[in-house]
Amino acid sequence: MILNIEQKKGDQDQLDGRVTVYAIIETDAADILNMKHPIASMVHNGLLVAQGNFREQSSLKDFLKSEMGISLDENLGEGLAQLIEKMNGLESALDPQKLKEHLENMGEEFIPTPAKIVPFHSEEEILAQEGDIFFIGNYKNVGNAVLGVNALPILYQARYREQEAHKILNEIELLISQIERNESTVSPSVMTPGIDIEQKLLKEFIPNMLYCIKEPSQFKEAEEQFRDFMRGYRFKEDVDAIVTLIGSKEQLGAQDYRLLELYAKKIAAVKKEDFSAAEVYSKEIQSLRSE
Repeated sequence: MILNIEQKKGDQDQLDGRVTVYAIIETDAADILNMKHPIASMVHNGLLVAQGNFREQSSLKDFLKSEMGISLDENLGEGLAQLIEKMNGLESALDPQKLKEHLENMGEEFIPTPAKIVPFHSEEEILAQEGDIFFIGNYKNVGNAVLGVNALPILYQARYREQEAHKILNEIELLISQIERNESTVSPSVMTPGIDIEQKLLKEFIPNMLYCIKEPSQFKEAEEQFRDFMRGYRFKEDVDAIVTLIGSKEQLGAQDYRLLELYAKKIAAVKKEDFSAAEVYSKEIQSLRSE
């Protein structure tokens, strides 16, 4: 326990992002009611409670929009005018122009989101709230209690933001490592840079299917390997034609081998974006097939 602050609910090593902070006011209720200061109205049944939701409100702008209906996004000047108007006399302590310049020039990541005072009727009701709950002790001076219940959420918010930033960094590092692992395990394809497509087809995938013609299960496996290599190739009909040409005959002739060679050359030309050459090979293929 530090500074007599007790965490009643939650895990300090895994902050929830929603926080409730409360103090017990030992001043007599009648004395509180007789106080002419606005902070007296914040005390209910001897309890002073502040709550903050830093999951939903990550900046001062979020807080003003959700709690006061003030938007600083569209018209900063108009939004500040509404803010000053709703501050019930505190405007005399602020210079609107300086505040405007401050908000414009200061990154909102450095501006703490305020907690808000919330009425509760019992400690049991407070402890039933979701999120992290802190008890900051007993106070005789209401002003000091107000200071305490508003100060702790600012420190809490800092630790929560740090926690979330660290979590995001870890997630990014994990994602990068997964991508690197995937890149190292994924087999190359026709779209992989630096591969001699024609040689890869004529010396590996096509011969592999030819060797397996008489064994259906092995041919199917060889076909799947070939199709996997061809993923990303735009003309699926060429892929199907090669598989059909090899799989439909037990014995291929000279014309069949020439067709396989032309398909390999066409695919290589398409990969190089040499569409003139690809068109020449397409015409040769059509000519041979029409014979």
